[in-house]
Amino acid sequence: MNTLNEKEQQELMDALGEKVVKEVRDGALTIARNRANYTSVNPVDRKTYAALSNLTDEQKNAVCYLLSKTVTATIYRFLKLFEYYPDEMKLILSKNGNDYDILDISEEVGAEIASEEEDGWIQRFSEI
Repeated sequence: MNTLNEKEQQELMDALGEKVVKEVRDGALTIARNRANYTSVNPVDRKTYAALSNLTDEQKNAVCYLLSKTVTATIYRFLKLFEYYPDEMKLILSKNGNDYDILDISEEVGAEIASEEEDGWIQRFSEI
């Protein structure tokens, strides 16, 4: 495997982070929030989640906050799998035709999503 300099490593992690946050986290939260706020246009969702239509705005906000934290925690735990089981599982990222093990790029993969810092994935890439 070729080695990446620090800037290239950051670019690769940013590319992964942007996709994870926009496609996975924000995508899941958009669906979940539509259901929690009872605004889904899907008739099956409206029937399944009819009980949520009676929630107050405060309760809906609490449910949405819970969903946000749960989705983020799920992504965190998924990313941690690569740290916990490095001999069994690998997450390979590609750049310029070369493959890189994520554990060689990031010291703590899970922390990338869980960061509360302004430079964390959620703060930089989320549109929600």
